[in-house]
Amino acid sequence: LTLQGKPKGLSSKQKYLRNKMKTQIDVDSLRTEHESDEQWEVRKNFMVEHKDNFDQEELITLAQLFTNIEFLGCRYPQETMARIAKLSESVSSKYRESRKNKLKRTFVQASDAAEQKAKRSYH
Repeated sequence: LTLQGKPKGLSSKQKYLRNKMKTQIDVDSLRTEHESDEQWEVRKNFMVEHKDNFDQEELITLAQLFTNIEFLGCRYPQETMARIAKLSESVSSKYRESRKNKLKRTFVQASDAAEQKAKRSYH
């Protein structure tokens, strides 16, 4: 496989079968019971973005590698890290932006709560 996940030298029949397998991927059925809503949303977005480029088995593996890196801080061989970084550019940036906004809301709420508590203490 190349970095883009496109196989080299497949016959017409192999290409047809690969494309047929890709179009039948039901991403929603791939959620695992241990995934948080946040992890599932990120992994699902990755799979939806790439489901037309990989067969189901490879797609699941790549998505799991991505979430392991993003959520657990896992490290893999440099070639794997580079491949996942390239494949996850769009999904990663959207996820990190949503985290940034979520953290801003959390800090504002905590700040407001501290201010209200301080006001109660002085009255």
